[in-house]
Amino acid sequence: MENQKRLFKDEEILEWITSLTEEDLKTVHKKSLVPFYDQVFIEGKGVYLKDHSGKEFLDCTSQAWTSNIGFANPDVAYGVSEQVKRLTHVRYGFPTIPRINFIHKLASITPKGMTKIAVNAMGGGAAIEAALKLAMINNPGTETFYSYTRGYHGSSLATMTLATRFAGVTRFRPWGFDRVSKIPFPYCYRCPASQDEKSCNLECLEIAKHLIEYGSLDKVAGILMEPIQGPGGHIPAPQRYIKELRKWTEKNNIFLIWDESQLLTRIGYWFSSEYYDGVKPDITCLTKAIGGGLPMGVTISRDDLTGFNSAEEHSTFGANPLMFASGLIFLNYVERANLLENTRKQGAYITKKLKALQEESEYIGDIRCPGLMIGIELVLDRETKKPANTLVTDLIDIAKDDYGVIFGTSAPISSDSGSLYRNVVKIKPPLTITQEDSDHILDVFEKSLEEAIDYL
Repeated sequence: MENQKRLFKDEEILEWITSLTEEDLKTVHKKSLVPFYDQVFIEGKGVYLKDHSGKEFLDCTSQAWTSNIGFANPDVAYGVSEQVKRLTHVRYGFPTIPRINFIHKLASITPKGMTKIAVNAMGGGAAIEAALKLAMINNPGTETFYSYTRGYHGSSLATMTLATRFAGVTRFRPWGFDRVSKIPFPYCYRCPASQDEKSCNLECLEIAKHLIEYGSLDKVAGILMEPIQGPGGHIPAPQRYIKELRKWTEKNNIFLIWDESQLLTRIGYWFSSEYYDGVKPDITCLTKAIGGGLPMGVTISRDDLTGFNSAEEHSTFGANPLMFASGLIFLNYVERANLLENTRKQGAYITKKLKALQEESEYIGDIRCPGLMIGIELVLDRETKKPANTLVTDLIDIAKDDYGVIFGTSAPISSDSGSLYRNVVKIKPPLTITQEDSDHILDVFEKSLEEAIDYL
């Protein structure tokens, strides 16, 4: 085939993608419908990012918990650049070599009996909505769903309805899905049933079952949950809760849908099913890391479920060969580099050190993992568990501005007045971190905490 002619010189194109004036940065906010930071990251390598001023940062957020194999991964860069030379777009109904190979590779690592896969280029929200449609297709006559308090599942109108509505964060009321109800998440540190963790009899699950059995006017299609909540505070559901919930949903013919958007590989396993001793959902959803740094949403179901017709699940860019090439390299890279083992090792190391620090600091209320999905809940008083909002804000600013380490934060609870308590510090770096990186992260966390305490 004949190559198209080049219209631009290399330096012209490089100018477009690497050059920035302060005036451009200052005025761009007036032209954007969505807000963004004034800090511009221009380059990344491994676990580090560099901004437009030349300052480097060790990023413990993996940029929305996505770059699990590091920034500008050279294998992904090579594979995507080679695919760009060949083909960048086909319609959804047409397969490509990267698409076929990606599906086969992903199906080889999914939980047993879950190898049916749908992929989109829009991310987790679209994957969740596909899961809801799939549940309704396979549970005819049902449109009612339950999701969990403090859950987050996307920013579309439908997925925002499934999530907890944080007053002051969004102006939208539940819309579109008028048959969604909430049940309490098993948040043991702040038990919704006011029980002690040691003597707990899964009262919160009994409450959920009661609400579903007696509060549903219609047959229930499914229950949507993050088995380990992310934006809600890095809260793992207890092992026995998951096991008993799975037994109950199977008995009552209710689809269990897992949102594993942040969990794939980050918890030291491919899927949460491995962490939960083989318990698996009927449908699971992925995004973030699965695309190797490119946009991708994936819906995976049991093999016996009926799939979609061509009109029910498609998108213009859903067959994008670039994302399939990147995702395929990501899956193989995790295997070749033994990153699941490294994730468990470094996660256990950081968590152990944090728990030792917890013995010395009255402000560390709870530490949650597994793997490199680490959340530290800071409180002003261990007895009352009053959230330490300002302490977290100051700690994150100090770590970033003074020490070049970026920590994340999340909100496990909302106040009565409607404002958010953002009192959880997140440590979720790329899975490629070394022992030296882990020690640096811990050192900066401790220093930043001590300095932030002085501001109280």
